[in-house]
Amino acid sequence: MGITRSVLATLSLLAASAALLSLLAASAALGQPGHPAISSEVSPTIVEFGGYYAFTKPRRDATMGFSLPTQVMDIKVKGGQEVRKGDVLIKGDDREDDALARTQKVRADTDLPEKRAKAEMDLAVLEYDRIQEASSKGASSPQEVDRARLTRDARTLDYELAIHNQAQEKIQVDRYDARVAHMRLVAPFDGEVDDVKVDVGQAVAENEKIIRVVNVDPLWIDVPAMMTDVATLSLKNGEKAWVLVEVAGKFRVSEGKVVEVSPVADPSSRTRRVRVELANPKGEKRLVAGEPAWVRFTAPPAEFAQKLSAGESKKEAGVVGVGPDAKR
Repeated sequence: MGITRSVLATLSLLAASAALLSLLAASAALGQPGHPAISSEVSPTIVEFGGYYAFTKPRRDATMGFSLPTQVMDIKVKGGQEVRKGDVLIKGDDREDDALARTQKVRADTDLPEKRAKAEMDLAVLEYDRIQEASSKGASSPQEVDRARLTRDARTLDYELAIHNQAQEKIQVDRYDARVAHMRLVAPFDGEVDDVKVDVGQAVAENEKIIRVVNVDPLWIDVPAMMTDVATLSLKNGEKAWVLVEVAGKFRVSEGKVVEVSPVADPSSRTRRVRVELANPKGEKRLVAGEPAWVRFTAPPAEFAQKLSAGESKKEAGVVGVGPDAKR
């Protein structure tokens, strides 16, 4: 029984491998060197467009948390809300650090230590001058002169040290302000809040991810371009790319540009990453990041755009699908 199961498992694995090779071959024949898993049920429009299968993603994407354990005291945003760089998103328990910061500012703003040291230095200088004058008339001993001189020098050093310490007190203000800032999560760039994962009063651990902020204009698409494709070999930053996306059942072709071309290929798949940037301004046609896209680096045939436009018109009239297999 064990041998039979082993043989059946081996035959199943061989059959699956053959099916995968068949899908890969079909994908290459259709001009789609991208993801082979979609080849079996792919839309005629996608087949005609060709290109590489990939996904859109935000250009900027930050998932943040506090660098210290704390309690969530205030949440100022919610999912989907637009934010500007520097906006406070979530506040932790900063009461102790804020009190220390305010105390330090008081210490940094006062000049009393400098004034006291300055007065003591002036007094020591005055006493030294008088004793030296008395010594010139024989009214004081050399020991008294030396003691007054050393006292003057010491008080001068005390004054300089007071100035030095006051400079350090001002620097400490920045240190305590930074501690307060650790208890506030701020937007690192202009964008939108994707998700807030905590609630007020919740205790969070160090580096626990609690909020995500994204910027989806423009979008990025990391394309696994085949090294066997001639167009892949000659790609450079700034060159055009054409992107096919499906929005609510309707296909749309947009023009993007290449912003990164990896200098390294993946040996297992013989692909290399080509990053395409696609404008995504606000409005009815704005795309949602995370959706599939098909990318090609040569312009699609002119008749494709005409057929796509005609297909959209037919859809509005009740025709389902785009291409030769469209049905009413």
